Amino acid sequence: MDPVDHELCVACGFDGSVYDAASLVAAVRALGPRWRALLAEAGPELRERPELGVWSAIEYAAHSRDVTALHVFGVGQALNDDEPVFPAIDGDALIEAAATDYATEDPKAVVDAIDSEAARLAGMVGDADAGAWERGVTIGTDRSTVRRMLEHALHDSLHHVYDVEGGLRRLRASG
Repeated sequence: MDPVDHELCVACGFDGSVYDAASLVAAVRALGPRWRALLAEAGPELRERPELGVWSAIEYAAHSRDVTALHVFGVGQALNDDEPVFPAIDGDALIEAAATDYATEDPKAVVDAIDSEAARLAGMVGDADAGAWERGVTIGTDRSTVRRMLEHALHDSLHHVYDVEGGLRRLRASG
């Protein structure tokens, strides 16, 4: 039995337990190229929302950039400090504040940043010994291990890839 609390998502089918360390690092590293291809494929629908309350492709990509960067910070703290603790944050308010400019972001800059942050994240853990993956960081009362933060960063980004692919299908079917 696997004692690790893996990231699971019924909506997009993500299952963190299918990744060993090497494949998890490789999948995180592949986020930049995946987003680059997806935004290129979005074409004229890049900034178009498929329906009210659903983000456009560029908005989801900018959000994924920010989430990946936050995970770089969290993993760095866990690897470099002894079980750091931070106050709880209001994630919804943080996302809402950051999202105000997402629709106008430059797609090349966004995918370059996703690529850079994902490579940093993969490099940090790729160079760490196996025991480092169990190190953690606590935010409020929630502790996450390095492994769990990697799974969450990957899931969040891939879930939004799934969202964008569905949104583009809806836009193209209605157009």
